[in-house]
Amino acid sequence: MGQAEPLWNTWEAPAPNEIPENLEEFLCHLSGPTVISLPGADPSTTRVAVTLLHGNEPSGAKAIHRLLREGFQPATNTLLVLACIATALTEPLFSHRLLPGCRDMNRCFKPPFDDYQGQLAKSLIDTLAGLQPEAIVDLHNTSGDGPAFAVTSQFGVEHMSLANLFTSRLVYTDLSLGSLMEITEPGCPVVTIECGGARQAESDDVAYQGLQEYLLRPHLFKNAAAVQLDLYRHPMRLELKEGFQIDCSSQPTDADVTLQRGVQNLNFGEVETGQQLAWLGEQGMAALQVKDGEGGNRLDEFFEQREGMLCTRQPLKLFMVTENPHIAATDCLFYLVGVE
Repeated sequence: MGQAEPLWNTWEAPAPNEIPENLEEFLCHLSGPTVISLPGADPSTTRVAVTLLHGNEPSGAKAIHRLLREGFQPATNTLLVLACIATALTEPLFSHRLLPGCRDMNRCFKPPFDDYQGQLAKSLIDTLAGLQPEAIVDLHNTSGDGPAFAVTSQFGVEHMSLANLFTSRLVYTDLSLGSLMEITEPGCPVVTIECGGARQAESDDVAYQGLQEYLLRPHLFKNAAAVQLDLYRHPMRLELKEGFQIDCSSQPTDADVTLQRGVQNLNFGEVETGQQLAWLGEQGMAALQVKDGEGGNRLDEFFEQREGMLCTRQPLKLFMVTENPHIAATDCLFYLVGVE
């Protein structure tokens, strides 16, 4: 009986002249989920950077490609993980979060691991657990335009220090979705970095400059206790219930929920009571739910219906606001926290 093909391609210490000049050519060269290993000045520990868990979030891949082309020398041994390359390369380039019939890769880091995405996730968990790295950062782009922020589910000064390499905002969440940042097996801090919108040039700068600092800094957590961040604790998600339709437009549509065009401009802003967010169909707010960390529905605590529109019932801070109907339907419309 033949040995199973490895789930991950591996590339050991590529030289700058081995890296294709064009990002698309670089990803085509990798051809599938790939782990790139680089030797560091201090070989006693390893740092890990992961990206492309979603195929439409390119800033992390751009940063890795640029650093490799520059031939940078990392401070420690380094593992660069590029996951959903086939998804990213599916035309139009960097437009598909996931492919039809596939699970969201960043929802697969908890059981079951019985499909291809689950097996990829489990294999990566096992690899990271064996390495016992110093830290893991997972680079993403937000679903809509907006500023960069970090997310963690295991809060501490080291998580704050990692976040501060990229941004001044940190979301501390107790929501369990099966994302990479929730894993505990490696025994190190894991932080998700949302670099900003995929179409924003500054998002690429956030990813490159933050990743450079993360991989080149000799003492990663020096002065970690002194870091000050804008902290968002225990956010909830506004979700579309199964079986309902959502759209985004500058006027009402036939959908059960129609997000107002321009709503993503509310990202990380404080919205007042009565802020209009969407038009509601015949079922009203029955199409929506707000999940907290225990799985309870707290929709009526934060929102109300006024003259056919979804409005805030109290001042809120919103983030990860999307105007993409597919993402809003399959993931969430946005995250929210109350104003303290």
